[in-house]
Parts: sequence; C-alpha cells; structure tokens
Amino acid sequence: MSNGISQSRFYMWRTLFAMAHADNIVTDEELKYMSTVLTDIKFSEEQTQILKDDIINPKKIEAMFDCIDDMNDRLAFFEFARDLVWSDGDFAPEEQDAIVRLKRAHYKKTNVDDMIGNVKLEFEDDDAAQNRAKGVDSSQKGKWSLRHALHSYRDKFLNKLN
Repeated sequence: MSNGISQSRFYMWRTLFAMAHADNIVTDEELKYMSTVLTDIKFSEEQTQILKDDIINPKKIEAMFDCIDDMNDRLAFFEFARDLVWSDGDFAPEEQDAIVRLKRAHYKKTNVDDMIGNVKLEFEDDDAAQNRAKGVDSSQKGKWSLRHALHSYRDKFLNKLN
C-alpha cells in the first residue's frame, strides 16, 4: 500500500482542485485535468478518496492553501493552477481574483532571505562583470553594495503586500 505524497504536496493538489470551483463551473476540461492528476500521481488510497470528494464538493481555496507549508509546493501550485485555469480556454475573473489572493498569501508566508538563499544568485555591478569578462580580478565591493541596495527594498516590497 502506498504512503502517498507529503502533506504539503497533498494540500497543493487540494488547493488546485479547489481552484477548479473558483468560477462555480467545473468544465469537462478541468475534470479531465483532475482525473489525469489522480491517475498520474502516486497518492495513498485515503488521499485519493479525499481528492475525489474535492472534485465534487468545493473547498475553501485559502484554507487549503494555508496548509501548504513548503515554499516549493506553493510555487508549484501556481504553475499547475495556470494550466488548470486555462484548460477550458477561459481565465474567469473569479479565478483571477483567487490567484491574486493566493499570490499575496504566498508572499506573506515566504521568507525572502530563504528564497534568495535557495536560488543562490549573486548580483554584481556592470564594472565587476566587465572586469570578470576581461579576466581582471575585481573587488567584491560593487557586488555587496548592489546586494545591500536590493535587500533595502525587500521590506518596502513586503509592506506593500499588506
């Protein structure tokens, strides 16, 4: 018997299934999409039964989304949600509104410092990039001053989400 998928990933799928109900119309294309998910993903028997119920009985999108505790699962949700909402060829206003609300919730829950750490990007100024391209050893000062400037805007950005 399969143990299924992680709780966070499971709630990512539950949130996606709840999104299918956002416009109060579950189309044949959305049903086909959810059916494919049920056959392609190795859910436990209990998880499968819960998702089948979610297809028939709509759940609160935000309540499902709040249970996704892994940032990567939240990011994956937005990728899958885009596919789901366009599966019927119509991105309804209710679906758009739900995506905006969930994006706000995602940014409030996301630790930007952790996200930057996971991406492992480093910024450098133009002079340092040109020197590196020329093979000249340049100072790290430009890179750190740019990084400091970017981080100074982080709090302003997060405050605007409220």
